[in-house]
Amino acid sequence: MSNDNSEANENMEVPFPSEAELFAAGYVRILTDEDLLARGFVPIDFKNMPAVEDMTTELGHPFPQHHEIIKAGYIPISRRERRIQSRPRVGQMYWVDFPHDAYVPEFVNEHPGIIIRAANSLSDTCIILPVTSAQQKAGTHFHQLSKNPNPRGHVEGRIAYVVCDHLYTVHVNRLRPLLSLKYVPVYPKVEPHDMTAIFAIVEKVLALSSAASHAAVAAVATAAAMPAAPAKPLGPNTLTLKKK
Repeated sequence: MSNDNSEANENMEVPFPSEAELFAAGYVRILTDEDLLARGFVPIDFKNMPAVEDMTTELGHPFPQHHEIIKAGYIPISRRERRIQSRPRVGQMYWVDFPHDAYVPEFVNEHPGIIIRAANSLSDTCIILPVTSAQQKAGTHFHQLSKNPNPRGHVEGRIAYVVCDHLYTVHVNRLRPLLSLKYVPVYPKVEPHDMTAIFAIVEKVLALSSAASHAAVAAVATAAAMPAAPAKPLGPNTLTLKKK
């Protein structure tokens, strides 16, 4: 009888954990391609995962398998495909994929950014200024936009601050369009008077940096031009070596 019960238990299908249990264990549901596209992302191409089968560690141990690395909390370094069809223009706002290993106070992960130097092509770089809704400290180099170009941020009443002393040169592939309230890609532009104020602050920041650089160069040049101090005359008790 006990053997019959054990066989029955072995044939029973083990129920899969609930979504809450999986979340507690550190797993979340993988979004479908439709979900990702609706949020403005391109699905990851899992065919291009790093090949670790033949790798070894510095100590000579076999490298963990891909699923073991994922389980340990690491994900493959990804290179995003381009998600815009025309080159970015000055004044446009995009989502910018900043480096994920940045150091404070660098910007990290995705933040909105404003183009202040356009890209010449879809394979070129552009210069952007990050935008944040975090309150900025008085006396720092920022500009509060008169209107938040992000449709969702505008509806939610979020104030947008442009951080004018954080200039980043980024590849076009790091940009993705903002989304409308209906999740349609949009390419909003900052108001002209806001752009005028932003460029004035950037010029001030660069002028301060330039003035500091010129002052440092001038100090070095002055020190180099100063005559060397005369040698101190030998005193009566100075020991000198005579040549044989």
